[in-house]
Amino acid sequence: AVVSTQSTGSEVQAMQFEEPIAEMVYSHDHRDGAKRKSFKKMQDFQHAGEPQQLKKTDYSFEELSGMSVKSAPKQHGGFYRPERYEGLPVVDACQAVQCHLNLAVIMDSSGSVGYQDYQLELSFVKTLLEILAIKAHDAGVTVCTGIVSYSTRVRVEVDPCCQNSFCSVVDRFRERRLSYNPGSTNTNGALKVARQMLQAAASYKKVALLITDGKSNTGGSPISFAQRMREEDGIDIVALGVTRYVNERELKGISGMEFVTRIDVFDEFHELATILLEANSVGSEYELETSFEEICSEEDSTFQLECERKEPTDEEVCTWGAWSNCVRKKNKRCFQTRTCKLDGGVTETEKRECECSGASNFMSALRVSSVRSRAR
Repeated sequence: AVVSTQSTGSEVQAMQFEEPIAEMVYSHDHRDGAKRKSFKKMQDFQHAGEPQQLKKTDYSFEELSGMSVKSAPKQHGGFYRPERYEGLPVVDACQAVQCHLNLAVIMDSSGSVGYQDYQLELSFVKTLLEILAIKAHDAGVTVCTGIVSYSTRVRVEVDPCCQNSFCSVVDRFRERRLSYNPGSTNTNGALKVARQMLQAAASYKKVALLITDGKSNTGGSPISFAQRMREEDGIDIVALGVTRYVNERELKGISGMEFVTRIDVFDEFHELATILLEANSVGSEYELETSFEEICSEEDSTFQLECERKEPTDEEVCTWGAWSNCVRKKNKRCFQTRTCKLDGGVTETEKRECECSGASNFMSALRVSSVRSRAR
């Protein structure tokens, strides 16, 4: 992602990069303690800093492509719900919906952005979604996409539980269905809605992309809530600040990074989109549109703003095997285990204490099992 760009006219004098946003969505390796690295030419692009140890949800794009979407982990613990007095949308859970990646895009439409600049913001998000669509299609990665727009009020533009395809979501941008709604900047409220989205569906990885033009000025500070999202749910938050007057402390607190991802003016969205295309080996905007249209020609889906929530069916629940023989451990206590399998893979393991019935160790347990088999 572009950390900062400074330009005179159309000539870009200096650029600083971390990973492009489209790559950060899949492999967000530069969390707390990341370092910036400068590049003056896009051809010199490379990943900056040393990757940190991966958390449970910090899967790379390559790792996601090799995982079974039917085994995507469900939400552990309770689901977050805002207080009624906050007047925020409630996004109900849909754990029957399974995806490799759950992505929530959060777009600032506050009054300081202005109508024309909001259109540039929409154009950038559209390009990003098209890039992700091509990468996901080629790798067989399922993406659940949610979109939030906000000013004083927070609006759900795309519900991830409705399983809308990238094609139908991008059509919303082309048809100008995402309207400009000026007001104050309620970033905290927008994060609260995005967290519900990211908890709703079962997924391996959760990412929130926040695009804001400046300081939040209503709904409270978003920093502590963003920290809860990262620590309690393993959500990666990519914060892209726009304009020269971004509150750097707030963006650092939201993303958990020591650098600020920023572009100085909305006109540079086009420059950032071009960098994303080259960094992700997609090619020109024409090649992007052509590849995206080829993908969309294979499907016939319609956009849904609201959809029915379903609980996981029996077919989506793993099957428990029989308990193992009772085995005495070194502490002289005896245990037996069983596993739960889905699509041939072990998804859960249970252990319980038992009576050893004379079997003193693992080899004894095997001999007892062998004798029982011959007796049958």
